[in-house]
Formats: sequence, C-alpha cells, structure tokens
Amino acid sequence: MKVVITSLFIVCLSNFSFSQLKNESKIVESRGQEWYTRMQTDAPDLLVLFDKYLTYGFNIRNVSEGKYAEFEPMEFIPLSDKNGGTVTVTEFLADAASSDFNPLDYNFFPTMEAQVYKLKGVNKIIYILPQDVILAK
Repeated sequence: MKVVITSLFIVCLSNFSFSQLKNESKIVESRGQEWYTRMQTDAPDLLVLFDKYLTYGFNIRNVSEGKYAEFEPMEFIPLSDKNGGTVTVTEFLADAASSDFNPLDYNFFPTMEAQVYKLKGVNKIIYILPQDVILAK
C-alpha cells in the first residue's frame, strides 16, 4: 500500500512540475512535440533546464567600447541543427528584440561554465550562464 501511495505521489509531483514549465510552447516549437513527450519520461530534468535557460540563461548584453576585444567577434550566428545555417548579427538582433524570440532556435546551450560571444559591429555580447547557476534560479 505504501508503494502505491508513494508512486501516486511521485506521478502527481511529476505532472505538477511539467505543468509549471513557463516555456513549454517554445521548447515544443524548437524540438517538436514527440521529443518533448519523450523527455517528460526519459529526461524531465533536461526539460527543467531548457525552461530555465529560456527564462534566465540566455542574455544579450550591451558592453562598453573595447570590452571583450580579446574575443573573436561573431559575424554570423549559427542556427540550431534543426534549422541549419546562419543569420547575420543584424538579423539575430532583430529576432532577439521580437516578443517571440526563442534562443533554442540558435546553436547555443549552457555548459558547466559561462559562455561569452562578442557580436561583430555592435557593442553587444551573448552571455550564457552556467548550468548550475541556471538550475539554482
């Protein structure tokens, strides 16, 4: 009996956590419904990381002239493997300014360390928080 109650409790918690994802539609848009459904069972923590990455982990920041000069500026921004190809910095910034911007459309994802990418021709960087910082939010 305890096993049944515990199992039901875990299932209820799992369903609760998935219903709390703020960015479910963006994840599904980027990866597809089949992938999303499979990850609910196979890797629910990955869905939480994706959700928090979309909310907190991907930033475009203004920087002062000359800051990050040691970085090779990116002229083209890589799209996700699903979309393939690249876009210009101007196209990327226009997309980033739109209300339906989805960082998962681009070939970036958090690692164990912070990532910084300087954008060519503008005083802006892409800053991606480390996974542990994102998950702590």
